[in-house]
Amino acid sequence: MGTRRRRGANTLSLVLAACSLAAHGAAAQTRFTDDAHRNVTLPAHVARVFAAGAPAEVLLYTLVPDMLVGRNRMPTPAELEFMPPTLRSPRQIKRLPDRDDPRYDDELLALKPDVYVDYGTVDGDYVAALETISGRTKIPALILDASLTNIPAAYRKLGAALGVPERAERAAAEAQRILDKYRGAAPVRVYLSCSRDGLIPCVQGHAFGEAAELLGAVNTAGTTETAPRGRPLTVQEVRLSKPDVVIVASRLAADITRQDPAWAEVGAVAAGRIYSPPDLPFSWGPRPPSVNRLLGVIWMAYVLRARPFDDAFFADVRSAFETFYHFTPSREQLERLVAAARGPG
Repeated sequence: MGTRRRRGANTLSLVLAACSLAAHGAAAQTRFTDDAHRNVTLPAHVARVFAAGAPAEVLLYTLVPDMLVGRNRMPTPAELEFMPPTLRSPRQIKRLPDRDDPRYDDELLALKPDVYVDYGTVDGDYVAALETISGRTKIPALILDASLTNIPAAYRKLGAALGVPERAERAAAEAQRILDKYRGAAPVRVYLSCSRDGLIPCVQGHAFGEAAELLGAVNTAGTTETAPRGRPLTVQEVRLSKPDVVIVASRLAADITRQDPAWAEVGAVAAGRIYSPPDLPFSWGPRPPSVNRLLGVIWMAYVLRARPFDDAFFADVRSAFETFYHFTPSREQLERLVAAARGPG
């Protein structure tokens, strides 16, 4: 009897211990629904995060730079000026995982992230790639919608997933403030270019087109449904669309366009109303199509209306830098940064 009781007691202890371990295991995981409506099991404590590409890297840099296991693109000396000293020496990630080639998984696995995050268009191809890589590496993966007006919601979702809800709420509130303040602020006609020669437009529905649409501007190149497909526009087509302003994707594109005699026939270019967005520490334009575009909303609201950069402009830009880029730039730094966007004259 005594032996049987001892065995029973030992068995009961083992059962209780197993139950305790099972309960601990359940408590050590959380369930999360991403923007593809996928239910993903995440660790309860996330400390290391891998960005699936440039849009996700910018998003994660703004929210959890301390959790990023590395940067896909190392910052240039010019970009470093607008980053805090603690974030100026990231580990470089040389190869991103590839859906079709498991040989590219090695670096991801070696870095041992808790979560793999993608940020962009939520469609079948991107979701399939995410699930393939996650299934192969056994690293839980999330995908979030990177549309401009969804940025506040994306911050809140990501903050919940990564265990930083307060930090995410601050970023979401700043993003919403910018979107609300500048919504409908510039109802002018604008031609937006996404190529070096200026002839491939950023139509309404494109990442850059979203900013113009939010501002109430008329995108003279049309929409993804109405714009010509399979070919660039001609300068004549741009001229006939009668934009009040031309905005190109980069300073180089602006220089090329200004120096091309054909573009002088476009009224906005002839009047000197051609601009390119600032590009530090990340482009304020469409590439990458991430939260960096919030700075572009502020900037575009001014240049579309030919409005001088005033104290309110610099206050908004500084606030965005502090919230998203963890850095407080001086007025002089910001003035130098935006001066090139105005172009000659």
